[in-house]
Amino acid sequence: MAKIININNGQGSESLINGSYTVEANVTGYENSTINPNTISIVEGSNTYQFTISATGTLTLHVTEDGTSAGTPIVGATFVRTDSTGTEYGSSITTDTNGDAIFNNVPFDATNAPIVYYKQTSSDGDHEFVSTVQQATLTESTSTIEIQNAPGATRTITLTDANYTNLPIESGTLTLNN
Repeated sequence: MAKIININNGQGSESLINGSYTVEANVTGYENSTINPNTISIVEGSNTYQFTISATGTLTLHVTEDGTSAGTPIVGATFVRTDSTGTEYGSSITTDTNGDAIFNNVPFDATNAPIVYYKQTSSDGDHEFVSTVQQATLTESTSTIEIQNAPGATRTITLTDANYTNLPIESGTLTLNN
């Protein structure tokens, strides 16, 4: 007898009797044949079982100064996969010399693709970036999103003598570390 377990936010539950089962997956956006394990033995005293499944899509984040495919690439920007709340999963990826950060093994589906969440965690130190959670929906196995990391704005820094109001310091340097 087949038991269908509905999964919501990574978990589901169902009453199961002890025995051996074959496992089939029906998960939109994923390669269902990659369910692992694909057989399981339900045994007395064990009530938690874990499975994994893989996706085969590729999401390329192309980062440039102006956010266009022809823009100046940003090398060294980092991104990480997240959920909708910003909780990070997996290792970060970094843009290469072409400005591309590539997430492999993301879900896609032509008609009902799940949302892929990600956020940028840094740039190259000379460019601004948006650090909030972003999202993409892949309707094809490969997709590219153009992302802008504009150059940092020029800031005017004033250094004056602390003991003589508004007396400018003639020369020196300030180092700002972040």
